[in-house]
Amino acid sequence: MWVLLLKKIVTLFALVGPFGMIPLFLQATDGLALAARRNYARLLGVTVAVALVGAGLIGVEILELLGLSLGGMRVGGGIIVLILAIAMVLGQEKAVKQTAAEASAAAHRQGRGIVPLGIPLLAGPGALSYMMTHGPLHQAGDVALVVIPGLVVGAITWATFYFSGTSQRWLTPAMLNVIERLTGFLLAGLAIDMMSMGLKELFPLLAG
Repeated sequence: MWVLLLKKIVTLFALVGPFGMIPLFLQATDGLALAARRNYARLLGVTVAVALVGAGLIGVEILELLGLSLGGMRVGGGIIVLILAIAMVLGQEKAVKQTAAEASAAAHRQGRGIVPLGIPLLAGPGALSYMMTHGPLHQAGDVALVVIPGLVVGAITWATFYFSGTSQRWLTPAMLNVIERLTGFLLAGLAIDMMSMGLKELFPLLAG
């Protein structure tokens, strides 16, 4: 269980990618008092945690309500994650993860709310689809595998922005590029696993 828990935390952290959003956070909070900046950091952390945990707990029910299969969602989510992973390896994560309008909104006053920095730039389609397809609750212990990763990643997001002024000193652009590419390789493998799992559910003969 602990290995699976750690895997989900690392994967979610890679999909949310708070380090890459530090410049946007600093732009959005430029001119604010330290207390207001830290309050916004807490808001973003809570937003990420609630979105991830919510997707994990009720994601399957939403899919059933819409008449969508878990296998199909896993294939679709895997494709989204794979696109993001390829973009990260090529150093083009921002071009895939955010539009020019979202980046502009996040960098100005209208970006000081939950949208767009909290959702969808942090808790975006990749992270939400991963939680929806990896959160079926079959046993009591499954709840912990949904709640704990979401809360931990939300806390890391809060801490990242809370200490953003200090972290920017050692998180240089070169270091962020290295982290982005290594994370891309990790997500590429995860995406293939998601798609293969979904294809086996859609086409049981493949499992044989």
